[in-house]
Amino acid sequence: MAEPEKIVLSEDPNAGLATPIMDLIAAGVIAAIALWIGIESLRLPVPADLFTAPGLLPFVTCGSLLIMAILLAASAIRRWRAAPAEGPAIELPADFRRSMLLGAILIVYVTALEYLPVAYAFPLGPFRIRIGNFEVATILVLTAILVIFWRRALWMCLAIALGWTAFLSIVFRLIFEIRLP
Repeated sequence: MAEPEKIVLSEDPNAGLATPIMDLIAAGVIAAIALWIGIESLRLPVPADLFTAPGLLPFVTCGSLLIMAILLAASAIRRWRAAPAEGPAIELPADFRRSMLLGAILIVYVTALEYLPVAYAFPLGPFRIRIGNFEVATILVLTAILVIFWRRALWMCLAIALGWTAFLSIVFRLIFEIRLP
């Protein structure tokens, strides 16, 4: 008898299910986002009655996200309890630490763009070159990300970060005439 065809719900046919702890983390993040959306939608003004409120659709979306998060968490807890007790209690993917580090780096980057007080200008031939917090933060963060994920020599990562940041700065400032943070 032929084996039934396997239905794959992932881009990687060999991916399988995420670990229960990863599903619990995802459920927590989804629930937090849903609650935030719900709170913000309740803060929107109601012009006439409840059915014309601009926050109605976001609130319904919040409800569906919360239901999905609860179902995902319940499924993860059920799979966690059903798993054999032999293996490690928390099985994280091999690149989990690097992914969390990337998230932390991006939070620092966005914060640096907002609060880093850098403003330097110098003449270079007929041009006046301006270096601000965008250039400094982008070079540092891009170099760190390249070192962590690409795993090449520091000088190579720094050279690529410098070149890419210079390219972005020139394109946005001189061609698009958009101020960078």
